[in-house]
Amino acid sequence: MTFDDLAGISFLVVQDTGPWQAIVENNIPDAAFLYQADLDAMSEISRNSKFPYFFSNLSLVSSATIERSDDGGRVAVPIDDPRNRLEFYGSYLKSNRKLVQPLLKEINKIWPQN
Repeated sequence: MTFDDLAGISFLVVQDTGPWQAIVENNIPDAAFLYQADLDAMSEISRNSKFPYFFSNLSLVSSATIERSDDGGRVAVPIDDPRNRLEFYGSYLKSNRKLVQPLLKEINKIWPQN
């Protein structure tokens, strides 16, 4: 599935998704985004409606995402689109290199790739 495949659909979206908000708004043509600030409300609406919603590979294992998907009728469909990516960077003082680099390398090894 690509962003273009999602054109014209209405989505439930958690408020304050940072840079993801611009990514989906700029890349899914004619979509409607129903923003929810309250995670409990988001879960309740998700469980009791057919609105699709987004989650990242990092939030896939969060209790809120699992609870939202508990109805048994939802299927996670990856968005395989080159515009559906974010790069993360670690910055630190050179004087902390020996302390921080091993941690960043470990995070990189266990970071979900999908």
